Amino acid sequence: MFSPFFVSLRTRIKKNLYLKYITGQFSQKPLELTFPITNKISMKKLLFLALSCSLWACKDDEVAPEVKPQQPTATVTVWDATQWSPEQPKGTLADGATVELFTSRQDYLSKKPAYTATTNSSGVASFKDIPEGVYFMVATKGGKTNTWRDAQGMTRVSDTLFQTEAEIKDPTQPVQDNVLPGDFKCRDLNGDFVINNNDVAEAPFFTITVRKDSVNTARALIGTTINHAYTTLAAVEEAFSTEYLKISAAHQQVVMLDGVLSDDADCQITNLPSGWCELDQFKYTAANSIVENVWKTHYASIFQLNRMLASLNGIQGDKAALIAQLKAFRAYLYLELQTYFGTLPMTEQLLMPTAISAGSIYLTRYNIKKDLTAAIPALPDAAPGTKPWYITSSAANMLMARVALFEINGDTAISYTDKVIATKRYALADSAKVFTAPASNEIIWDITANMNSPFKDYFVRGGLTVNFCPAIRYTETYLIKAMGKILKEDLPGANEAINIVRTRGKKPAITLTNLDDARLELETLYKEELYREGFRFARLVLYNKAQTVLGSKGYQAKNALLPIPQSVLSAYPNLFQNVGY
Repeated sequence: MFSPFFVSLRTRIKKNLYLKYITGQFSQKPLELTFPITNKISMKKLLFLALSCSLWACKDDEVAPEVKPQQPTATVTVWDATQWSPEQPKGTLADGATVELFTSRQDYLSKKPAYTATTNSSGVASFKDIPEGVYFMVATKGGKTNTWRDAQGMTRVSDTLFQTEAEIKDPTQPVQDNVLPGDFKCRDLNGDFVINNNDVAEAPFFTITVRKDSVNTARALIGTTINHAYTTLAAVEEAFSTEYLKISAAHQQVVMLDGVLSDDADCQITNLPSGWCELDQFKYTAANSIVENVWKTHYASIFQLNRMLASLNGIQGDKAALIAQLKAFRAYLYLELQTYFGTLPMTEQLLMPTAISAGSIYLTRYNIKKDLTAAIPALPDAAPGTKPWYITSSAANMLMARVALFEINGDTAISYTDKVIATKRYALADSAKVFTAPASNEIIWDITANMNSPFKDYFVRGGLTVNFCPAIRYTETYLIKAMGKILKEDLPGANEAINIVRTRGKKPAITLTNLDDARLELETLYKEELYREGFRFARLVLYNKAQTVLGSKGYQAKNALLPIPQSVLSAYPNLFQNVGY
């Protein structure tokens, strides 16, 4: 081994003396070395060293390596915005996401990234030894991305999410419709204060700037253009199954509301809060908690159904039957609200627009009928065994018949009840057995998920076993048909329908001699046959009998409709209170 001195000396010679020697440029003059020599070395020795390097084939790796300057590094943190929650304002960290860096938009279109990395369990993608510069940054995972390129190569631009409904409705911010908390808050690129399809930029949009001697970091929020959207039919069906439980509970509250408002029940039922007694005694105001809860739970489910319907627009597959279910359920919720509140604000959006107004009662009913008419052709004749709460074509026809009664249209009411009767699927069961088995031929539609207190304490039928509360049963079919006949002044037809129900109740058939007697008998049957099922108060109001029957409880003309909750009026300035409140 040579000493360090000789190694160093050999290197210098290789670069200077040896080259001159082998090219014939070597001079016999003494050399002027540019480094100090502490030992006396003769020219012959120096020449010997030079020749030795040649003879020993000195290798490049024996030359001190050149130190290359270190290239910059960069990191990109990726968040899955579809997993947003109030506790996770950006969503959750996305592991396994792909982050691509492009030097130009053309490279992006050609799918030629300059650098690619995958995020780790902390959602971080790391890039090492990349030159300084500005790179377009695209993050993706399973269809979720931060770049939503359309057919024209344009994209909406957003790297923030809406956090609250108040933020969405903030009048100082651009309007972006059909969004929910957790959806992307897009940029108003053209400055017109409305976020729509005109607010797009050339894709990709987001960049990361890489500099040496800097901490080069960026973040990317990935998701879909509508984070709130369900992405598969199965996901929509699962959400529908969950929402049905809430719809069932909301229906039971309305049934109990009708009974307490009428002479079917009073507020002394076990576990009823004070708000119920205000209703029972007609001392309620627009601040009543029960009234507010009925409004808000119904609308909450309506908006969830709207969300499912909007999601289905972007899902492929056989979805007609599911769309029909969602529209029929939405119509049902609106019909329940219309029964007690009258004219309604109606929307297919995901949140109630701040500037919405209620229109007219005719428009309210028109929209209900529109949904039902669209749904009926795709509704099943019988609910599937796995989803017995699904609405059937017969149930939807009965809802149409109810609307016809509100419109005092006897012909239409009869036409829909006759469709149900013509199916021959249903029969009037013994009164003592109606509520023991939902599968009875008496039941047209049952949406009872469970029966908990206080509803369980409210919905009693004397000594009979009650396991559910049907939304529609066959008895009502003949009662509506009888009313339709009365409206048409068809006394024999009304008499026939009434006697069918009387016979089921083990009462003898009667012969009615005038329409007034037919009305009185029909009201008696409604009260007896549909006791505490949510029909009494609504019918007393519809046929102007409420003042006579309920005046002693404190009923006044204004009580024909419930007040719009004060909290709703405060939030939506174009809605107006019902008369008298």
